[in-house]
Amino acid sequence: MSGAVIENLSTRKLCFMLASLLAAAIVFFLVGGLISPEPSSSMSFLMTKCEDRALKNDWLYLRPKMNCKPLHFETYVPQPGGNLRDVVFVAQMPHVRGGITLEYSPWFQFLLGLLDIDIEYDPDRHLAENALLQLEVRLGYRTHDDPPTTWHELISTTVTRRLDCSIAEDKKEPNAAYNCSVMDLFELGSNAYPFYLINIRLPVNEEQCMKDPSGPNCAIGRLKDLSIIEIHQNGGFTKIWLAMKTLLTPFVLAATIWYWSRIRQLTRQPYLLEKAIFALGVSLASLDFPLEWLSLWFRLPFMLLVCDLRQGLFYAMLFSFWLIFTGEHLIEDSSRNSLIAYWRHLAFVVVASLCLLVYDMCERGIQLSNPFYSIWSTSVGTNLAYAIIYVASLCALLYFVFLVYKVGRVWSTIKRKRAAALQMNRNRRLKFEMIIYRFKFLMALTVVCAGFTIASYIMKQYGESQMHSDEFMESPLVNSTSAFFTGTFGLWNIYVILLLAMYAPSHKQYAGAVRVDDDDDDLGEPTATEQSVLATFVKPAVD
Repeated sequence: MSGAVIENLSTRKLCFMLASLLAAAIVFFLVGGLISPEPSSSMSFLMTKCEDRALKNDWLYLRPKMNCKPLHFETYVPQPGGNLRDVVFVAQMPHVRGGITLEYSPWFQFLLGLLDIDIEYDPDRHLAENALLQLEVRLGYRTHDDPPTTWHELISTTVTRRLDCSIAEDKKEPNAAYNCSVMDLFELGSNAYPFYLINIRLPVNEEQCMKDPSGPNCAIGRLKDLSIIEIHQNGGFTKIWLAMKTLLTPFVLAATIWYWSRIRQLTRQPYLLEKAIFALGVSLASLDFPLEWLSLWFRLPFMLLVCDLRQGLFYAMLFSFWLIFTGEHLIEDSSRNSLIAYWRHLAFVVVASLCLLVYDMCERGIQLSNPFYSIWSTSVGTNLAYAIIYVASLCALLYFVFLVYKVGRVWSTIKRKRAAALQMNRNRRLKFEMIIYRFKFLMALTVVCAGFTIASYIMKQYGESQMHSDEFMESPLVNSTSAFFTGTFGLWNIYVILLLAMYAPSHKQYAGAVRVDDDDDDLGEPTATEQSVLATFVKPAVD
């Protein structure tokens, strides 16, 4: 046998393999659509206002029995010199439902908290444009082994946020509500504890406000309430996701190792395309490896960052592979089999990947030490985040258009070669026809996989931006069907496994191998060779 498996595998075996992979792809979509819940869910907590005249900075909690005195702003009189630090906003998460205290699970993977501020119009209390809000926040946790009144501090810090509030001129009347955008409060990259407690103070430095009316908490209007909107990944979705990863990892690892062992048995150095397929298999194996299982037993705040980095690595490798896969059949022989020939095209992939890497390191990286940090908390940071996401999404769209264009050129090359093959005898022509149909199928599958990948890529980036805005409930990461994500993930694995299986050498020994040239009259004959007949056939002839 000669060439790659795709050229020599019997039609019956090939059809059986493709039918099995098609059935697997359908199963992946059905699992997400019929079994898995939505990717994420949210809870809303109206914070309770408590009075803390002693200013001891002890934990104030609501359950099992409230240890603070409820406060109402309508009757509240601040103590002299108190600077409003005696007002504490308290939220205890999660809720109590039907008399049962709910709890968070490590299956939830991440915890994102948004702050919604309720401000009433008051002609005597000015609300400045982009007023500076300063919060003294404490985040605590409790485990199953702790008494109900014992809380441990996870972090205590001071954060600042800019208010984005507006009200129509005709609505400016006492007690009318401003329309304020939600603000990022915190994000935990793993969910290691079942119960959380948040205490927030809004201190006002009266002397400083006299000197600088635009200072922190000096011009925030008439504050009425604070609410926390918490978003977490559904445990049911995590179970389905990890089950898929655990199931697929052995297959991808086995296919990658088997493929590279076949390549290493060649008497020549691997070609660029063969190296690219191997690198793609390695990156997918890294993405598939169910590292998230560890977060179920250990506190790993870096897990969300690691998952994002693995996802970004796979995207970069997949996009680079498609450029090489199509380009190896289009460029001249003097440039073939050289990574340098693709530097212009790969540069765009590298730039888009670096943009997302910068975003992840600025957002997820700093949150490892301070969960209350957010690049979305300032106007400059928000504009930078949007710019990164939109540039990356635009690059993805342009990339898909360019990839379709290159696939079209490859098909034109095949068409010209097919016309030349009509001059051959019947056996050779049938051999070429078989190769053509199989290669066309691979290219069509590449376009389909690329379409789903680009759509998934843009949905994730756009959904990430929506999660940090007033449209958080419209984000595809919150309310979209899971079928698209599980189906796309399954499609990646099917596509890569198919490449590893089909492009592996179809025999182990290559004694007496010879090189096949474009103008070889015996190109279609099954003579021993290390050069893929398929690759030789579709590349253009050198002038």
